[in-house]
Amino acid sequence: MLISCTWLDELLTLPGGARVDVDPSTPAGASPHAAAALADTLTGLGLEVEGLHYFDLPKVIVGEIREITPHPKADKLNVVRLFDGAADVQVVCGASNLPAIGGKVAFAPLGTTLPGGLEIGARTLRGVDSSGMICSEAELDIGGDDEGILVLPEDWAAGSLLRDCVPGIRDAVIEIAVTPNRPDALGHLGVAWDLAAKLGAELKAPAPWRAPAELPREPGLVELRAGDRCPRYFAVGLEGATVGRAPLDARVRLHRVGLRAINDVVDVTNYVLMETGQPLHAFDRDKLAGGKVVVRMAGEGEAMTTLDGTEIELGADDLVIADGERPQALAGVMGGEDSMVAAGSGALLLEVAYFAPPGIRRSAKRYGFHTDSSHRFERGVDHGEKLEMALGRALALLAAWCGATCVAWHEAVGERPEAPTIVLRPERVAGLLGLKIPEARCEEILRGLGVELVREGDAWRCTPPSFRPDLVREADLIEEIMRHHGLDAIPAVHCAGSQRAEPIPEDPQRARVEHLSGLLAARGLVEHLSLAFGAEEAMAPFTEIPAERMVRVSNPLRSQLAVMRTHMLPGLLDAAAFNHARHDRDLAIFEHGRIYSWPEGERAAGEGPTAAVDRRLPEEHRRVGILRMDRGRPADESAAARAAAEGARAVIADLLGVLEAIGLWAEPAAAAIVPWLHPGVQIGLWIGGRQVGVAGELHPDLRDAHGFDGAQLAYGELWFEALPVLGPVQFALTPRFPSSARDLSLDLADGISAHDVSRAIREAADALANEISSEHPDDPLCLGWSAESGTHHAVEAIEDYRGKGVEPGRHALLLRLHYRAGERSVTDAEVQALHDAIVTAACDRLRAQDGALRVR
Repeated sequence: MLISCTWLDELLTLPGGARVDVDPSTPAGASPHAAAALADTLTGLGLEVEGLHYFDLPKVIVGEIREITPHPKADKLNVVRLFDGAADVQVVCGASNLPAIGGKVAFAPLGTTLPGGLEIGARTLRGVDSSGMICSEAELDIGGDDEGILVLPEDWAAGSLLRDCVPGIRDAVIEIAVTPNRPDALGHLGVAWDLAAKLGAELKAPAPWRAPAELPREPGLVELRAGDRCPRYFAVGLEGATVGRAPLDARVRLHRVGLRAINDVVDVTNYVLMETGQPLHAFDRDKLAGGKVVVRMAGEGEAMTTLDGTEIELGADDLVIADGERPQALAGVMGGEDSMVAAGSGALLLEVAYFAPPGIRRSAKRYGFHTDSSHRFERGVDHGEKLEMALGRALALLAAWCGATCVAWHEAVGERPEAPTIVLRPERVAGLLGLKIPEARCEEILRGLGVELVREGDAWRCTPPSFRPDLVREADLIEEIMRHHGLDAIPAVHCAGSQRAEPIPEDPQRARVEHLSGLLAARGLVEHLSLAFGAEEAMAPFTEIPAERMVRVSNPLRSQLAVMRTHMLPGLLDAAAFNHARHDRDLAIFEHGRIYSWPEGERAAGEGPTAAVDRRLPEEHRRVGILRMDRGRPADESAAARAAAEGARAVIADLLGVLEAIGLWAEPAAAAIVPWLHPGVQIGLWIGGRQVGVAGELHPDLRDAHGFDGAQLAYGELWFEALPVLGPVQFALTPRFPSSARDLSLDLADGISAHDVSRAIREAADALANEISSEHPDDPLCLGWSAESGTHHAVEAIEDYRGKGVEPGRHALLLRLHYRAGERSVTDAEVQALHDAIVTAACDRLRAQDGALRVR
């Protein structure tokens, strides 16, 4: 919602007669009435400010046309002699709507910088000098009309600053985020009401309309057949309207708040909408069959064409405003093309109504319309005094701008909502807020917000105003008191004695999740955050959770967010695809979150997305996923395979590294094949016989389905519930003496993996621990770990080579074995003796098949 500060200034009488200061050089702390200060105040009131924009035209002036001559060398240009208040200036202009001699225009003299950044300097156009520029509304950013120059009233003085002649040109616009429960803030009047209560200002609200005694009431003007969907409907007949352009200051004001000027009648409805928050609609009465409107439900399959030219087929749940024959508007959403007001319309019918929010919301969603009217009606506009204010304001503007005169009126009333009665207890205010606010201050705040209070014993009986549908219970009124008393006024105190609060139980996994996230970020991966919802089609490749166990959203924001995610990979793939389409850099991202599913036997009853579900909560499982994308383009298929394998090894290293950093040592080993990874390039991660994750190359079909042309992707994930719970951390000193390493090169059959060899080596070392004699029985040499190489693994895989020079069906593996003693240096002889014994024993274990292993 865009809020104009000059508009607010017209609705408020600030203390001391101050005006709202729209000078961008005035900081918030200098004046409580500066635009920046008002923005801070609104944020403190819960109307969060998202932006503050200043507008001005400090040098643009009113110019007077003195002479117009055709350009000697260009048929479409004119040479204009213009008086700027001090001297005549020559300007070349190509506009077709130049006024006659003596007419006034908006003139930007030399040295002016227009809002679009154009600097006005002396120019020569086809041999004729031009000193300045005659501007259009669009060029000055005060309107959307770019068809010709801006022609001004002839009685304006030449040389006057345009901003002094047109209120709203110099302005500050505050952009606020309005929550769905505050429809009253979708208009300047509602925001001004809040500010008046906070600043102690006087609100200058429009007077509610009261029909003059001489104005006839015409019951046939409106027929209400759906009183439950339309509790209140005003219809006013007008004649004598001259449809044209609204005044310039009104067009500027509408432009400042994001609306386009159309004609004076439509502009009145938009102006009142933005001022009061009440939508209105004007019909050309001559185009209404019978000259009346009928508020009714649509017939199934009934057709109409909306103002934007869209042809829609209505349903029986749609409320329409019809004439005697056919629908003329989709009530509360959009008017119809057949009865729109245009040039030549003289007789009007003005609609000011209240429509029940649920029906408007359903109709707007059904046809994909989101209009300024539906945005307000579906949240709940006022059905009381502010509706009458809007009507009175609109009739006054219609009379002033286009000469329309009221000739008849009628009010149709249906089932109006009842005003709630709320009992407010002063002691409850103190109990809920934790501080005592004087009762007089509470009463002052609530009365300032329009709440009627009657004292009954130790409590107040409160009736909130009809324009605040969010006030329905005692806690709502206490929230209003706190908003205006000031959230920063809540003191910071320690709980003491019996009032000490119980600590909130800590999620045991939270610290581990945050630690792992920090470790992954330290390894150069970028954290990604995606929605926990997704499309069912995106979850289909992950068959671990079948479709019948998916958690479906009963009212999704859109069809692509219809189920809770069952895997972390779809969100990461979407992020990778977005980056892949926009740059050619490699990508390394991770995300931690939860996946969701119904437990076995507790799935949805029935079939389809609307099926009833078991009301027990679904299962949630924590996951962390890593995705690496290599954008290199390998020369051939074998190079692509090597690149993919390198990506998979990088992901495995990431996962092993972060686990090691928190004190867990995992081993890569074969596991059950998952269908979303390449069947030949995937591995499970195991800790003590329990699988805790999986990693590998993305399945080619899944990669190609997302359009990753030429890119290699690898993915890995950890399952938090499977990670063992660590006991107290035990610290040990890093050994003072270095380890000694030996390399082992093996020629292996493809059926023997690096993990198989590493496990055989460790088993052999354990079996030989007590068999090899040592000169140092208290500190024997053993297969240990290397602080120098930065690894805690006794057996380190250096290279797994499958390229040129290696026989088909085999691979060359290079391992590094680390040996050390606890508190002494070791000799080459004892290291070599132990190494030879371990290698011999390990190779014996691996030679189950003839030719499966050769030591190089």
